[in-house]
Amino acid sequence: MGLRSGAGWIIRILDTEFGFIPVSIPAVVEPRATAQPIGHGDPLYVQVYDHIWAALMAGELPAGTRLKDGDWAARLGISRTPVREAFRKLVQEGVVDPLESVGFRVHTFTPDEVIGLYRCRAALEALVAEEAAADRSPGLRSALAANIAAAEQALERGDFDGLQRLNSEFHSIMLDAIRNRHLRRLVEQTGRSVRMARRQVLQHATANAARREDYRRSLQPVLNDHRALYQAIATGDVILAASMMRDHLLATARDMTAMLATEAGRSA
Repeated sequence: MGLRSGAGWIIRILDTEFGFIPVSIPAVVEPRATAQPIGHGDPLYVQVYDHIWAALMAGELPAGTRLKDGDWAARLGISRTPVREAFRKLVQEGVVDPLESVGFRVHTFTPDEVIGLYRCRAALEALVAEEAAADRSPGLRSALAANIAAAEQALERGDFDGLQRLNSEFHSIMLDAIRNRHLRRLVEQTGRSVRMARRQVLQHATANAARREDYRRSLQPVLNDHRALYQAIATGDVILAASMMRDHLLATARDMTAMLATEAGRSA
């Protein structure tokens, strides 16, 4: 598969035009889960938003957690006004729900919601794959190849958080490569909900050893899809790339809903 170097791994990715491409992969460094302290820079509500979002992505605020603007204002040492603005933005993105009484609750994604969300994502990202295949620049191919290699190493280590991050990065690499700013904006608008839904599924899937093993086995087909997408993009096959991306995301949605339904059955 590859050779270990001091900085990480060097592997070979098959490119149908240029043959095997050596790809150097730096050692994976985990990002800090917490946001920077509140201070100067962005508007206060943006900084509060970043703090809450970091807590959501770190798994500190599971689905159903009740949130109060007063608690967060005291925690961050600021007034309630920017906290309320931050929660308003999170509500608009569909990751928290306002309560009829006081405060908010972290949104719990249902299987039907995941299907609806991923149908939208599949339609949009099929266009992204099509435009990426039309571009097929060496820089794009190299970035995708390095991502796939890093993801395979993460799977071997059982690093599910790292693998989820690399999976998101695979799609972001293609999005960053396209020139259609309107398409980028539409994809980014659904991005927060997608990451929240995936975070909740990951928490269900890694709750115990048996579920972790089932989840690990489900991830290899995802990497196989990414390799096939890479080949379609590398050869400039826009129709195949779009079709494969659509099928890939719809299959992902089915896997996610199966995990959520299993969890709901256990809770009933």
